[in-house]
Amino acid sequence: MSGYIDESSNEIFTAPTRKLSSLSSPNEISMAPTRKLSHRSGGHQRSLLPFFVGFLILGVLILGTVEIVFYPFLAQLQPSNKPHAIKHVISTPTPLPTPTPKPFDPNVGAVLPTHRVVAFYAIPGAEATGPAYQLTATMLSSLRAQAAAYQQLDPLHPVQPGIDLVASVPDGFPGPAGTYSHHLDPATIQAYIDFCQQNNLILFLDLDFGLAPVKQEVNFFLPYLERYSFVQLAVDPEWMFPRHDGIPGINLSNVHASDLNPIIQALAEIPMKYHVPRKILLLHQYRPDGDGLANPYNAGVAEIADKRNLLNDPRVDVVIHIDSVGGYKGDQADKTFQYNSWVGQDMQKYHNFRYGGFKMFYHLEAKTLMTPQQVLALKPPPMLVTYGN
Repeated sequence: MSGYIDESSNEIFTAPTRKLSSLSSPNEISMAPTRKLSHRSGGHQRSLLPFFVGFLILGVLILGTVEIVFYPFLAQLQPSNKPHAIKHVISTPTPLPTPTPKPFDPNVGAVLPTHRVVAFYAIPGAEATGPAYQLTATMLSSLRAQAAAYQQLDPLHPVQPGIDLVASVPDGFPGPAGTYSHHLDPATIQAYIDFCQQNNLILFLDLDFGLAPVKQEVNFFLPYLERYSFVQLAVDPEWMFPRHDGIPGINLSNVHASDLNPIIQALAEIPMKYHVPRKILLLHQYRPDGDGLANPYNAGVAEIADKRNLLNDPRVDVVIHIDSVGGYKGDQADKTFQYNSWVGQDMQKYHNFRYGGFKMFYHLEAKTLMTPQQVLALKPPPMLVTYGN
Protein backbone atom coordinates (compact mmCIF):
# COMPACT_ATOMS: atom_id res chain seq x y z
CA MET A 1 0.00 0.00 0.00
CA SER A 2 1.39 3.41 -0.90
CA GLY A 3 -0.39 5.33 1.94
CA TYR A 4 -2.99 5.26 4.67
CA ILE A 5 -5.06 7.70 6.74
CA ASP A 6 -4.77 7.84 10.45
CA GLU A 7 -8.31 8.79 11.30
CA SER A 8 -7.40 9.56 14.90
CA SER A 9 -4.97 12.29 14.02
CA ASN A 10 -6.36 13.35 10.60
CA GLU A 11 -2.86 13.08 9.25
CA ILE A 12 -1.76 11.31 6.15
CA PHE A 13 1.49 9.37 6.16
CA THR A 14 3.35 8.04 3.25
CA ALA A 15 4.62 4.51 3.41
CA PRO A 16 8.21 3.70 2.56
CA THR A 17 8.70 3.35 -1.14
CA ARG A 18 11.23 1.22 -2.91
CA LYS A 19 13.50 3.28 -5.03
CA LEU A 20 14.35 1.47 -8.22
CA SER A 21 17.48 2.51 -9.91
CA SER A 22 20.23 0.89 -11.78
CA LEU A 23 22.63 1.76 -8.98
CA SER A 24 20.77 0.27 -6.12
CA SER A 25 20.58 -3.26 -5.36
CA PRO A 26 17.38 -5.14 -5.73
CA ASN A 27 17.10 -5.51 -1.99
CA GLU A 28 17.75 -1.88 -1.07
CA ILE A 29 14.78 0.08 0.05
CA SER A 30 15.08 3.84 0.00
CA MET A 31 12.93 5.55 2.57
CA ALA A 32 11.74 8.90 1.18
CA PRO A 33 10.89 11.51 3.70
CA THR A 34 7.18 11.66 4.56
CA ARG A 35 5.12 14.94 4.44
CA LYS A 36 2.70 15.57 7.22
CA LEU A 37 -0.56 17.24 5.95
CA SER A 38 -1.53 19.65 8.60
CA HIS A 39 -5.07 21.08 9.44
CA ARG A 40 -4.42 24.13 7.17
CA SER A 41 -5.82 22.22 4.16
CA GLY A 42 -9.17 21.63 5.88
CA GLY A 43 -9.38 25.23 7.01
CA HIS A 44 -8.88 26.43 3.44
CA GLN A 45 -11.95 24.43 2.25
CA ARG A 46 -14.21 25.99 4.89
CA SER A 47 -13.29 29.54 3.84
CA LEU A 48 -14.92 29.08 0.34
CA LEU A 49 -18.43 28.38 1.69
CA PRO A 50 -19.38 31.93 2.73
CA PHE A 51 -18.22 33.18 -0.65
CA PHE A 52 -20.37 30.62 -2.46
CA VAL A 53 -23.50 31.44 -0.33
CA GLY A 54 -23.06 35.13 -0.96
CA PHE A 55 -22.71 34.60 -4.68
CA LEU A 56 -25.93 32.55 -4.68
CA ILE A 57 -27.90 35.23 -2.80
CA LEU A 58 -26.63 37.90 -5.18
CA GLY A 59 -27.81 35.86 -8.19
CA VAL A 60 -31.27 35.46 -6.73
CA LEU A 61 -31.51 39.20 -6.10
CA ILE A 62 -30.40 39.98 -9.66
CA LEU A 63 -32.92 37.54 -11.18
CA GLY A 64 -35.76 38.97 -9.04
CA THR A 65 -34.90 42.48 -10.09
CA VAL A 66 -34.89 41.49 -13.78
CA GLU A 67 -38.28 39.79 -13.47
CA ILE A 68 -39.84 42.79 -11.75
CA VAL A 69 -38.47 45.26 -14.29
CA PHE A 70 -39.29 43.26 -17.45
CA TYR A 71 -42.54 41.51 -16.37
CA PRO A 72 -44.98 43.81 -18.26
CA PHE A 73 -43.05 43.24 -21.48
CA LEU A 74 -42.82 39.45 -20.96
CA ALA A 75 -46.53 39.20 -20.08
CA GLN A 76 -47.49 40.65 -23.46
CA LEU A 77 -45.35 38.10 -25.28
CA GLN A 78 -46.70 35.07 -23.44
CA PRO A 79 -50.26 33.71 -24.10
CA SER A 80 -52.63 33.71 -21.18
CA ASN A 81 -55.54 31.43 -20.40
CA LYS A 82 -57.19 34.00 -18.19
CA PRO A 83 -60.61 35.11 -19.46
CA HIS A 84 -59.81 38.84 -19.10
CA ALA A 85 -56.78 38.47 -21.39
CA ILE A 86 -59.07 37.57 -24.33
CA LYS A 87 -60.51 41.03 -24.28
CA HIS A 88 -57.16 42.45 -25.29
CA VAL A 89 -56.60 40.23 -28.29
CA ILE A 90 -60.14 39.94 -29.78
CA SER A 91 -61.47 43.10 -31.37
CA THR A 92 -65.19 43.81 -31.85
CA PRO A 93 -66.09 43.29 -35.56
CA THR A 94 -67.29 46.37 -37.41
CA PRO A 95 -70.96 45.83 -38.33
CA LEU A 96 -71.65 45.81 -42.06
CA PRO A 97 -74.04 48.46 -43.33
CA THR A 98 -77.61 47.22 -43.81
CA PRO A 99 -78.36 47.07 -47.55
CA THR A 100 -81.09 49.43 -48.68
CA PRO A 101 -84.17 47.39 -49.71
CA LYS A 102 -84.88 47.60 -53.41
CA PRO A 103 -88.16 49.46 -53.94
CA PHE A 104 -91.02 47.46 -55.40
CA ASP A 105 -91.40 47.88 -59.16
CA PRO A 106 -94.97 47.28 -60.49
CA ASN A 107 -93.56 46.98 -64.01
CA VAL A 108 -91.92 43.66 -63.11
CA GLY A 109 -94.31 40.89 -64.07
CA ALA A 110 -96.81 43.19 -65.79
CA VAL A 111 -98.38 41.58 -68.87
CA LEU A 112 -98.39 44.67 -71.08
CA PRO A 113 -96.58 45.81 -73.13
CA THR A 114 -94.25 42.82 -73.41
CA HIS A 115 -96.98 40.22 -74.02
CA ARG A 116 -100.14 39.92 -76.08
CA VAL A 117 -103.27 38.51 -74.43
CA VAL A 118 -105.55 36.01 -76.18
CA ALA A 119 -108.58 35.13 -74.05
CA PHE A 120 -111.82 33.14 -74.22
CA TYR A 121 -114.98 34.90 -73.04
CA ALA A 122 -117.98 33.41 -71.21
CA ILE A 123 -120.67 33.42 -68.60
CA PRO A 124 -120.41 30.08 -66.75
CA GLY A 125 -122.94 27.57 -67.94
CA ALA A 126 -124.05 29.72 -70.90
CA GLU A 127 -122.51 28.16 -74.00
CA ALA A 128 -123.87 30.86 -76.31
CA THR A 129 -121.72 33.50 -74.62
CA GLY A 130 -118.30 32.01 -75.25
CA PRO A 131 -116.02 28.96 -75.23
CA ALA A 132 -114.98 29.38 -71.57
CA TYR A 133 -118.52 28.62 -70.35
CA GLN A 134 -117.10 25.48 -68.77
CA LEU A 135 -113.62 24.53 -67.58
CA THR A 136 -112.47 21.52 -69.57
CA ALA A 137 -109.28 20.16 -71.03
CA THR A 138 -110.76 20.59 -74.50
CA MET A 139 -111.39 24.29 -73.92
CA LEU A 140 -107.89 24.76 -72.56
CA SER A 141 -106.35 23.01 -75.54
CA SER A 142 -108.34 25.20 -77.98
CA LEU A 143 -107.28 28.34 -76.11
CA ARG A 144 -103.63 27.42 -76.24
CA ALA A 145 -103.85 26.59 -79.95
CA GLN A 146 -105.47 29.96 -80.68
CA ALA A 147 -102.79 31.74 -78.65
CA ALA A 148 -100.03 29.89 -80.49
CA ALA A 149 -101.35 31.15 -83.83
CA TYR A 150 -100.76 34.75 -82.76
CA GLN A 151 -97.39 34.05 -81.22
CA GLN A 152 -96.19 32.42 -84.42
CA LEU A 153 -97.05 35.60 -86.31
CA ASP A 154 -95.43 37.92 -83.76
CA PRO A 155 -92.67 36.15 -81.80
CA LEU A 156 -91.58 39.46 -80.27
CA HIS A 157 -94.74 39.46 -78.14
CA PRO A 158 -95.19 36.12 -76.39
CA VAL A 159 -98.87 35.35 -75.95
CA GLN A 160 -100.40 35.16 -72.49
CA PRO A 161 -103.60 33.06 -72.68
CA GLY A 162 -106.51 34.02 -70.47
CA ILE A 163 -110.22 33.89 -69.68
CA ASP A 164 -112.66 36.84 -69.71
CA LEU A 165 -115.21 35.80 -67.07
CA VAL A 166 -118.44 37.76 -66.61
CA ALA A 167 -118.55 37.95 -62.81
CA SER A 168 -121.19 40.67 -62.48
CA VAL A 169 -123.97 39.38 -64.75
CA PRO A 170 -126.67 41.68 -66.21
CA ASP A 171 -130.30 40.66 -65.76
CA GLY A 172 -133.57 41.67 -67.40
CA PHE A 173 -135.27 41.76 -63.97
CA PRO A 174 -134.42 43.81 -60.87
CA GLY A 175 -133.54 40.96 -58.53
CA PRO A 176 -133.47 41.17 -54.70
CA ALA A 177 -131.24 44.27 -54.68
CA GLY A 178 -133.05 45.99 -57.54
CA THR A 179 -129.81 46.31 -59.52
CA TYR A 180 -130.76 44.22 -62.58
CA SER A 181 -127.59 42.24 -62.06
CA HIS A 182 -126.15 39.50 -59.88
CA HIS A 183 -122.75 38.17 -58.86
CA LEU A 184 -121.38 34.77 -59.66
CA ASP A 185 -121.28 32.71 -56.49
CA PRO A 186 -117.88 32.73 -54.74
CA ALA A 187 -117.31 29.01 -55.39
CA THR A 188 -117.60 29.51 -59.15
CA ILE A 189 -115.27 32.49 -59.14
CA GLN A 190 -112.75 30.55 -57.08
CA ALA A 191 -112.98 27.59 -59.46
CA TYR A 192 -112.00 29.86 -62.36
CA ILE A 193 -109.21 31.41 -60.30
CA ASP A 194 -107.82 28.00 -59.40
CA PHE A 195 -108.07 26.79 -62.99
CA CYS A 196 -106.19 29.84 -64.27
CA GLN A 197 -103.56 29.57 -61.57
CA GLN A 198 -102.93 25.89 -62.31
CA ASN A 199 -102.69 26.46 -66.08
CA ASN A 200 -100.76 29.74 -66.18
CA LEU A 201 -103.68 31.81 -67.49
CA ILE A 202 -104.70 35.32 -66.59
CA LEU A 203 -108.29 35.98 -65.55
CA PHE A 204 -110.44 39.05 -66.23
CA LEU A 205 -113.34 39.60 -63.87
CA ASP A 206 -115.79 41.30 -66.24
CA LEU A 207 -118.29 43.65 -64.56
CA ASP A 208 -121.56 44.55 -66.29
CA PHE A 209 -123.06 46.43 -63.29
CA GLY A 210 -126.67 46.94 -64.37
CA LEU A 211 -127.93 49.57 -61.93
CA ALA A 212 -125.48 48.66 -59.14
CA PRO A 213 -123.46 51.58 -57.72
CA VAL A 214 -120.09 51.63 -59.47
CA LYS A 215 -117.85 52.01 -56.43
CA GLN A 216 -119.77 49.42 -54.42
CA GLU A 217 -119.58 46.89 -57.23
CA VAL A 218 -115.86 47.44 -57.84
CA ASN A 219 -115.03 47.22 -54.14
CA PHE A 220 -116.76 43.84 -53.95
CA PHE A 221 -114.34 42.35 -56.49
CA LEU A 222 -111.16 44.23 -55.59
CA PRO A 223 -109.95 41.63 -53.04
CA TYR A 224 -109.47 39.16 -55.88
CA LEU A 225 -107.21 41.61 -57.71
CA GLU A 226 -105.32 42.44 -54.53
CA ARG A 227 -104.64 38.82 -53.67
CA TYR A 228 -103.94 37.33 -57.12
CA SER A 229 -101.38 38.95 -59.40
CA PHE A 230 -102.91 37.31 -62.51
CA VAL A 231 -106.46 38.62 -61.93
CA GLN A 232 -107.39 41.70 -63.98
CA LEU A 233 -110.56 43.76 -64.44
CA ALA A 234 -112.92 44.36 -67.37
CA VAL A 235 -115.88 46.75 -67.58
CA ASP A 236 -118.67 46.66 -70.19
CA PRO A 237 -120.44 50.05 -70.38
CA GLU A 238 -123.06 48.54 -72.68
CA TRP A 239 -124.76 47.01 -69.63
CA MET A 240 -124.03 49.86 -67.22
CA PHE A 241 -126.69 52.33 -66.01
CA PRO A 242 -125.20 54.36 -63.15
CA ARG A 243 -127.99 57.02 -63.41
CA HIS A 244 -130.73 54.38 -63.39
CA ASP A 245 -131.91 55.56 -66.80
CA GLY A 246 -132.39 52.17 -68.44
CA ILE A 247 -132.62 48.41 -68.14
CA PRO A 248 -129.83 46.09 -69.39
CA GLY A 249 -130.72 44.35 -72.62
CA ILE A 250 -133.63 46.71 -73.26
CA ASN A 251 -132.19 50.20 -73.33
CA LEU A 252 -128.95 51.61 -74.70
CA SER A 253 -126.52 52.93 -72.13
CA ASN A 254 -124.53 56.14 -71.95
CA VAL A 255 -121.71 56.40 -69.40
CA HIS A 256 -119.46 59.30 -68.47
CA ALA A 257 -115.74 59.42 -67.82
CA SER A 258 -116.63 60.32 -64.24
CA ASP A 259 -118.29 56.89 -63.93
CA LEU A 260 -115.15 55.09 -65.10
CA ASN A 261 -112.37 57.16 -63.55
CA PRO A 262 -112.96 55.90 -59.97
CA ILE A 263 -112.32 52.39 -61.33
CA ILE A 264 -109.01 53.50 -62.83
CA GLN A 265 -108.05 55.16 -59.54
CA ALA A 266 -108.89 52.04 -57.52
CA LEU A 267 -106.74 49.84 -59.77
CA ALA A 268 -103.88 52.34 -59.73
CA GLU A 269 -103.47 51.99 -55.96
CA ILE A 270 -103.28 48.20 -55.89
CA PRO A 271 -99.70 47.46 -57.11
CA MET A 272 -97.73 49.48 -54.55
CA LYS A 273 -100.11 48.66 -51.71
CA TYR A 274 -100.21 44.91 -52.29
CA HIS A 275 -96.97 44.41 -54.26
CA VAL A 276 -98.55 42.92 -57.37
CA PRO A 277 -97.74 43.84 -60.98
CA ARG A 278 -99.54 46.66 -62.74
CA LYS A 279 -103.17 45.83 -63.58
CA ILE A 280 -105.05 45.83 -66.89
CA LEU A 281 -108.42 47.53 -67.26
CA LEU A 282 -110.28 46.24 -70.31
CA LEU A 283 -112.99 48.74 -71.41
CA HIS A 284 -115.41 47.24 -73.90
CA GLN A 285 -116.66 49.65 -76.57
CA TYR A 286 -119.65 48.52 -78.61
CA ARG A 287 -120.79 51.86 -80.04
CA PRO A 288 -119.22 55.29 -80.76
CA ASP A 289 -118.13 57.79 -78.15
CA GLY A 290 -119.72 61.22 -77.94
CA ASP A 291 -116.71 63.51 -78.30
CA GLY A 292 -117.45 66.12 -80.95
CA LEU A 293 -121.18 65.40 -81.04
CA ALA A 294 -123.81 68.05 -80.38
CA ASN A 295 -125.26 65.95 -77.57
CA PRO A 296 -122.66 63.43 -76.35
CA TYR A 297 -125.01 62.29 -73.55
CA ASN A 298 -127.58 60.89 -75.98
CA ALA A 299 -127.51 57.11 -75.49
CA GLY A 300 -128.83 56.64 -78.99
CA VAL A 301 -125.63 58.00 -80.53
CA ALA A 302 -122.88 57.52 -77.95
CA GLU A 303 -121.94 54.82 -75.51
CA ILE A 304 -119.12 56.77 -73.77
CA ALA A 305 -120.05 60.44 -73.60
CA ASP A 306 -116.66 62.03 -73.01
CA LYS A 307 -113.93 59.52 -73.70
CA ARG A 308 -111.40 62.35 -73.86
CA ASN A 309 -111.82 62.82 -70.10
CA LEU A 310 -110.81 59.31 -69.13
CA LEU A 311 -108.09 59.46 -66.50
CA ASN A 312 -104.59 58.88 -67.84
CA ASP A 313 -102.75 57.02 -65.09
CA PRO A 314 -99.55 55.16 -66.03
CA ARG A 315 -100.14 52.81 -63.10
CA VAL A 316 -103.01 51.17 -65.03
CA ASP A 317 -102.90 49.64 -68.51
CA VAL A 318 -106.19 50.80 -70.04
CA VAL A 319 -107.27 48.85 -73.15
CA ILE A 320 -110.09 50.08 -75.38
CA HIS A 321 -111.57 46.83 -76.63
CA ILE A 322 -113.74 46.86 -79.74
CA ASP A 323 -116.40 44.17 -79.38
CA SER A 324 -119.08 44.87 -81.95
CA VAL A 325 -120.75 41.80 -83.43
CA GLY A 326 -120.40 40.88 -87.12
CA GLY A 327 -121.64 37.86 -89.02
CA TYR A 328 -122.97 39.68 -92.04
CA LYS A 329 -121.57 40.70 -95.40
CA GLY A 330 -119.16 43.57 -94.99
CA ASP A 331 -118.73 43.09 -91.25
CA GLN A 332 -114.94 42.89 -91.49
CA ALA A 333 -114.79 46.35 -93.07
CA ASP A 334 -117.14 47.73 -90.40
CA LYS A 335 -115.16 46.26 -87.54
CA THR A 336 -111.89 47.49 -89.05
CA PHE A 337 -113.34 51.01 -89.38
CA GLN A 338 -114.52 50.94 -85.77
CA TYR A 339 -111.10 49.85 -84.56
CA ASN A 340 -109.33 52.53 -86.60
CA SER A 341 -111.69 55.21 -85.24
CA TRP A 342 -112.25 54.20 -81.61
CA VAL A 343 -108.71 52.96 -81.00
CA GLY A 344 -106.26 54.29 -83.58
CA GLN A 345 -107.62 57.82 -83.90
CA ASP A 346 -108.81 58.27 -80.32
CA MET A 347 -105.47 57.07 -78.97
CA GLN A 348 -103.74 59.82 -80.96
CA LYS A 349 -106.30 62.50 -80.02
CA TYR A 350 -106.70 61.86 -76.29
CA HIS A 351 -103.44 60.23 -75.19
CA ASN A 352 -105.20 58.63 -72.22
CA PHE A 353 -104.90 54.96 -73.20
CA ARG A 354 -102.10 53.04 -74.87
CA TYR A 355 -103.53 49.73 -76.06
CA GLY A 356 -106.24 48.44 -78.35
CA GLY A 357 -108.27 45.26 -78.07
CA PHE A 358 -110.44 43.33 -80.51
CA LYS A 359 -113.23 40.76 -80.06
CA MET A 360 -114.55 38.10 -82.44
CA PHE A 361 -117.26 35.43 -82.21
CA TYR A 362 -116.69 31.84 -83.32
CA HIS A 363 -120.37 31.07 -83.95
CA LEU A 364 -121.96 34.43 -84.79
CA GLU A 365 -119.15 35.28 -87.21
CA ALA A 366 -118.44 31.75 -88.38
CA LYS A 367 -118.64 32.71 -92.07
CA THR A 368 -116.73 35.96 -91.76
CA LEU A 369 -114.36 35.33 -88.86
CA MET A 370 -111.18 37.35 -89.27
CA THR A 371 -107.89 35.45 -89.22
CA PRO A 372 -105.06 36.21 -86.80
CA GLN A 373 -103.15 37.72 -89.76
CA GLN A 374 -106.02 40.15 -90.42
CA VAL A 375 -106.29 41.06 -86.75
CA LEU A 376 -102.58 41.82 -86.43
CA ALA A 377 -102.78 43.96 -89.59
CA LEU A 378 -104.93 46.48 -87.68
CA LYS A 379 -103.16 49.69 -86.66
CA PRO A 380 -101.94 49.59 -84.00
CA PRO A 381 -101.95 45.79 -83.68
CA PRO A 382 -104.33 44.77 -80.88
CA MET A 383 -102.54 43.70 -77.72
CA LEU A 384 -105.64 42.00 -76.31
CA VAL A 385 -107.76 39.66 -78.44
CA THR A 386 -110.85 37.86 -77.15
CA TYR A 387 -113.19 35.25 -78.58
CA GLY A 388 -116.85 34.72 -77.76
CA ASN A 389 -119.32 32.36 -79.40
